[in-house]
Amino acid sequence: MLSAGRLARRRATACAVVALATALLTAPLLDAPAAGATGAPEDLTAEAPQLIIAPVDPLLQDGESLELELTIDNQTDDPTASTTVEVLLTSQPIGTRYSLSRWIDGEAFMASSRIAEVDLPAVAALDRVTVRTTIDAETLGLDERSWGPYGVAASGAEFEGVTTMIVRDEPGEASPTTLALAAPIDSRIDESGLLDAEQLETATALGGAPRTALDAAMGANATIGVDPAFGASAEVLGDEAPELATAWIDRADRPGTYPLLYGNADPIAQLRAGVYPLEPLGIPRADDDPLPASTGSLGRRAPVIDATEAIVQQGELEALAGAGTVVLSTAMIDEQLGGATPSAHARIDGVAVLAADAQLQELIHAAAGADAETAADLRAEVVALLAAITRERPSDPRTLAAVLPASSLGDSAALLADLAEAQFVETTGIDAALEVPARDATLRQIDDAQRNAGADLVTAALEQEAEAARLASIVDDPANLLAELRLAVLAALPDAGSDVTELDRLAIEALGSSMSEVRNAVQLVAGSDIHAVGESVPLPITITNELDVPANVVLSVRATNALVSIPESRIEVAVAPTSQQRVQVPIDVVGTGSLLIVAQLHTPDGVPLGQIQYLNVTAQPTIEVAVAWTLGIAVVLLLGFGILRSVLKRRRGQARGDIDDLARDQPATSTEETA
Repeated sequence: MLSAGRLARRRATACAVVALATALLTAPLLDAPAAGATGAPEDLTAEAPQLIIAPVDPLLQDGESLELELTIDNQTDDPTASTTVEVLLTSQPIGTRYSLSRWIDGEAFMASSRIAEVDLPAVAALDRVTVRTTIDAETLGLDERSWGPYGVAASGAEFEGVTTMIVRDEPGEASPTTLALAAPIDSRIDESGLLDAEQLETATALGGAPRTALDAAMGANATIGVDPAFGASAEVLGDEAPELATAWIDRADRPGTYPLLYGNADPIAQLRAGVYPLEPLGIPRADDDPLPASTGSLGRRAPVIDATEAIVQQGELEALAGAGTVVLSTAMIDEQLGGATPSAHARIDGVAVLAADAQLQELIHAAAGADAETAADLRAEVVALLAAITRERPSDPRTLAAVLPASSLGDSAALLADLAEAQFVETTGIDAALEVPARDATLRQIDDAQRNAGADLVTAALEQEAEAARLASIVDDPANLLAELRLAVLAALPDAGSDVTELDRLAIEALGSSMSEVRNAVQLVAGSDIHAVGESVPLPITITNELDVPANVVLSVRATNALVSIPESRIEVAVAPTSQQRVQVPIDVVGTGSLLIVAQLHTPDGVPLGQIQYLNVTAQPTIEVAVAWTLGIAVVLLLGFGILRSVLKRRRGQARGDIDDLARDQPATSTEETA
């Protein structure tokens, strides 16, 4: 989608309106040369001061004066000189969408008359000045002319020509164009996935974006979509929820309201990642079981899925249509129109969708997100476009559809107020577009280099969640931790109805850092060298828990040699929230020397936690232990030596037992006695 700044720059034309004042009086429509349409290169144009023209109210009836605002936006390093600009008005309504688009883009001019000269002051570098001028009805000369959109142009010696639109709002018997609207209201939750009491009150008080969006949408009879995070946050707060928030939720909870995905996450990215719909695992509460995953969901209508910024394929369209009402852009449809704008209801290879007019949808989104002066010009273009569409076939009603930008992306209240004032437009809910007979169409085949950008972020987020979730058994209530992880994922995912941006990628990176903090929230603290003297010595090991809940872990220790023995190598430890705990691990010292003790934390079900710690230990037993061990070793050595000597003699044939010695001695004794 074009940014508001680019839309404004696009209107700049190289044709001076001084020439316009003379040549335009001679022909109904003169096309500017192709080179004149582009003018200076965009990078140079962007560095020049910009002139913006916009009506205060684009809708005029007989006898009404025209109020115009001319703004000089000087973002250069040099001041501008004071100057005078001429303001001109087309003598006839702009009759077709094609001519209207060319006028807006500064590519062609219609026969016009000068209606005012406006003096503009000098503007300092990096400054912005707006001048308002009023042109009375007599000078304007619109009374008794044909109804419809008229072009207004302005130019001066210091600026390129710029254009805007006004509409003579006297449609007579023309059938009004119905504009069916969906208005998503998102919460802009942070990584916690919930709004606190202050955030809820700010959002739903006068001036809050959700409050403003709800008031405007209800005034336009639009179909409202609400982020479940509002209701979930209020349920978690219970009696502490602000009254303003509770009243706002009650107003929004109507049968025709539809729930957004939590955090207004993008359903198309989830579908492509193979995880649609990705929903909460529960709504976590401190010191209590999580609330059901559906907590906070408002309304009973099937979702409206904003695919106006997406390039979708037929299979995806079928899957999305099974979940709700899909609104895509007419830029995605391959069809030949007979010169008149059709109604939005379409059937694409058997799948019912709503096709939002691409030009209208773009202008609606741009108007909501632009600065005040540019937004006024864009709103004028919206009503002018709808007037041109209505004039195509004045007796033939049609129903268009559009999705307003999410409430956090801009304010559509002023545009909806203009549409409510226009006599040739009726705004209503999105279902009205579905009641019109559908036309058959096919999808346009468009290459999409960024097709998997959103799905890749969804996959990356879920991988990080899965890694962190392996540690859930360390807390008494794993369900709460898992629910918190999922809300953090949903808060980080790309938003519905928007292209993936660098901010989305940064959000997923930040999610990875947050998940890493969970993975390393419970770990061993590196200790100093230990001198173990004695027979049985307590080995101090410190565990830190940065979670705000108790952590249950298993400490395992082992020695790298036999100088010490560890009677209990696995110890279950409960560490209080946001604290450190020292564990005394008994070791038996059996020899003198240096060794390493290897310490590691695990979850109760065996998943390693944090980093392995190596403790340098110098072992030195007491003297009694040393003597006992020395004597024991000496006895063992003597016995071993004796056994070894006997075995060696026996092998050499020199070994003699006691019986053999007696047998040899008895004959000798008898001989001596006889002699």
